[in-house]
Amino acid sequence: MSRALELAAIASVVIAVWVLYLFRKKRLKEDHAILWIFVSLSIVILSTWGDVLSTINRLVGAENPADLIQAAFIAFLLLICIYYSVRISELTEQNRKLSQEIGMLKSQIDDGKMERDG
Repeated sequence: MSRALELAAIASVVIAVWVLYLFRKKRLKEDHAILWIFVSLSIVILSTWGDVLSTINRLVGAENPADLIQAAFIAFLLLICIYYSVRISELTEQNRKLSQEIGMLKSQIDDGKMERDG
């Protein structure tokens, strides 16, 4: 195993431990924790079992295992960006609806005050 793969495996284990710590402290939601644990374990598997990386490399037809890892990393980042774009869109819509409801409630409260004052 090369020194770079050893460092990748060690870094992945550290990240997995950090994710578990953040999850226990309620600073990371369960679905995000599962995602990052999965990514960390995948990196550990790929960096410790060179045969797995070589087999995937042959199946995909990449010239260099580093190309495969880089392409997988970019694909992962794109998926994360799409996921968070969807979440942001959902939250934006929820905020809009809540703002409208608050405005309607304030309007009803103000109308009630005017009737009592009048």
